[in-house]
Order: sequence, then structure tokens, then C-alpha cells
Amino acid sequence: MKIRTSRRRWAAGALLGVIGMIGVSAAAGCGSSPGPESPSAPGSAAVKVSIFEVAQADVVTTLETAFKKELAARLAGRPVSFDVTNANGDPSLIQSIARNLARSDASLIAVIGTPAVIAMAQQDKTHPIIALAMGDPVGGKVADSLDHPGHNVTGTIDFVDPAKLLDELAKVTPQPRRIGTIYDPSNENSQVWVAQLRAATKARPGMSLVEATVAGAGDVQSAARSLIGRTDTILVGPDAAVASGVAAVGAVALSNKIPLYLTSGDAATTGVLATLGPSYADLGAASAGVASMVLDGAKPADTPFGRPGALEWGVNRSTLGTLGVALPPAAMG
Repeated sequence: MKIRTSRRRWAAGALLGVIGMIGVSAAAGCGSSPGPESPSAPGSAAVKVSIFEVAQADVVTTLETAFKKELAARLAGRPVSFDVTNANGDPSLIQSIARNLARSDASLIAVIGTPAVIAMAQQDKTHPIIALAMGDPVGGKVADSLDHPGHNVTGTIDFVDPAKLLDELAKVTPQPRRIGTIYDPSNENSQVWVAQLRAATKARPGMSLVEATVAGAGDVQSAARSLIGRTDTILVGPDAAVASGVAAVGAVALSNKIPLYLTSGDAATTGVLATLGPSYADLGAASAGVASMVLDGAKPADTPFGRPGALEWGVNRSTLGTLGVALPPAAMG
């Protein structure tokens, strides 16, 4: 990865500036308008962008910050306002926010988090919806295909084939053999990712997968503890619930000297050994590129989803020194 020891791959400076969260109270305000207006025509005076976040996490901050910065730059000369609402991982609040936004006068709705994208797509067939770094739009049934979405949802995806991750981890010394992972099975993105991780581990002789599931962020620490003695490595995929409680995973991993890798997150988090995945700052900027095309008249149904670039390593050198493992040259360069 481009980010090294103390830099955030999601870029706290760079899933996933400071988030302009309005909080739960903002959800009610989203429904104050009687109905949606058509997206602002190219060159029109004002653009209203509603940002809907499924939960609080560093990756969400990174995506939002990069998205807002790039979109404002692309719309230079046109007044643009951003209204941010966060569901704090509450399923009932996700549905409530989606209903309110469907009735809003936003020019465009940018959504971070698979459950929020799905809820928004179910509630709203009118507004252009831009999914930021969604895992699997087709599997989530919000798009017909990545190249031809077919509906009012487009954006970017962050899905990285777990086989590619295991290829990189196979270069670590000692080589991981028992991979533990934590995820929320109600998250469709996580379901797809873990299914492919299972297949990837089965395809590698001598490697096995140990799964721990959660129903929410409050279960993350106990799930991490359940992996002690059963795994020699923990790999956390793109799961919002686990991301919000990753500090607890890091504490468990470090105290038990288990290497912890994240596909998205902050490499500086205590206990994390490394991050390995796409650049969420780049995905946020790419999402803004898709959004600007839609605001300039492109139809979401005909606008392909953007894909992530090359994998990036982010290394926590403090954890590395404690564990004494050897990472591949690509991680240390």
C-alpha cells in the first residue's frame, strides 16, 4: 500500500478532514421537503448532495472527505452543499433515513455502506444514488451489472478477491495457516466476501478458515476472543460492524500475539499489523467522478461502476516489532 507506518490508508488525512455528521436528529429533517426535484441540470446554480452513512468508521470518514473534496472541485463555479446523515449502524434508523431522503429535494444521494445502499434503492426510484465503495451491487440487487447498472444506482465498488489477499499473506513469514475472520452475516457484502474467502482457503493445501460472527459492533470483542487458540492470523474484511469495533479486535490480537490484517481501516490502530486493500481515498474521489457525470446529465442506469486499483499495504511498525513477523518487500518499500 502507499500508506506506511503512521499514515492512515483510509486517510485520516486521507473504507474510509472531519466527518460532517449531523447525527440521529438530522434524520427527521431529511423529510421536510414534499418530494424530490429533478437532478440539477448541467450548469445550474445550486447542487444539493445528501450523504447517507451506515455507521461511523475511519473508512467512512475517508470516503466522505475525498468524495466531497473531489466533487466540489469538479463542480467549481457551481454552488454545492452537502448534508450528512449517519445511521450509527441502527437497522431501523437506516430505513427511516432512506424514507426521508427519498422525499427530499436533493440533487443526488451518495450512500456509504451496503445496507444503506440497499435500503435507499428500495425506497427511492427517482433520485440518482451514488454508492461509495459498495462491495457487490449485483448481489445486493441494486444493479443488473457493473457495466450496465440498469436502475438509478451507480458509483464505485471496493470488492477485492480474497484469493489475491491470501496470495499476499502467503509471502509473510511465518506463513499463515489458520485464518480467522469476523463478520456480520446480515451484511450481504460480507456474505459474498466470506464465501469467496472460504473457497480461497480451501484451494490452498494446509490452510483453513475459522469464522466468528457478530450481530453488531457490541459483539466484536467477544468474537475476537473466540478466535484465541484457534487461529494464527486474523483477517478482517469489508464489514461496517466490525470496522466500528476494530480497536477491540486489535487489543485481543496484540495481547495474544496474533497478526491482524484489515482490508480497510487504519494501520495505526493499536494491535493492527497491516492493512491490505484498495485506497479508499481514491475510491471516494472516483465516486465523485461518477457523481459529476450524473449531475452533468449521464443516466445512472448507463453509467458503469468504478473499480478499485492495485492493492496497497499499510504497516504498523510498532506491532510489527512486537510480533516479529517478516512482511514481503512490497509491504516495506
